[in-house]
Amino acid sequence: MLVDFILIGILIGYLKRGNLTNLSRVHLSYWWLILVGFGVKFAGLYGGGPFAAWLNWVGMGLVFLGTVLNWRVPGMKLISLGSLANLLVIFANQGKMPVYLPLADRLGLSSLVERLQSGAFPDYTPLSSFSRLVFLGDVLPYFSLIARQPFVISLGDYFIGFGVMVFILRGMTNPWVFETASSAEERREADGGL
Repeated sequence: MLVDFILIGILIGYLKRGNLTNLSRVHLSYWWLILVGFGVKFAGLYGGGPFAAWLNWVGMGLVFLGTVLNWRVPGMKLISLGSLANLLVIFANQGKMPVYLPLADRLGLSSLVERLQSGAFPDYTPLSSFSRLVFLGDVLPYFSLIARQPFVISLGDYFIGFGVMVFILRGMTNPWVFETASSAEERREADGGL
């Protein structure tokens, strides 16, 4: 899902005459927290075993912290909001993201439904009458252009995806939006004081 938003951001960035090399000028404080957070989240998803639910929560927490520390950077408010929404629903449901199985079934994801019901994903759980903050769970449809298949994702996932897209788009087309005061001064000095 995130790959779709990244590629769409890059495509729109190029259409707006942006350049990927402009992203190298972007200054993010504590950027490593965001990367480590996504890494921990996906490590839990693909190999966390009994720690998957805990790794999911810790990973989202690190992403949230990293994006909050970069609050003024374009796209980070959306990513912060999305990661907070995911954190809340995961925390409220004992470390697991509830998934609305009837929607997954309607989207033709019957094998996913069976695997969720059998407990194959330790950081996901079927949505039930005991689930909390249901509206923040994986209850929304999403069609991946890259994978060419539907998914069931959360409102938080949409916010994260759009935030990443905004970040890439703004970084490609206007990297100076991301500058700190000291880096802006350095750039002006390099340009001859202009």
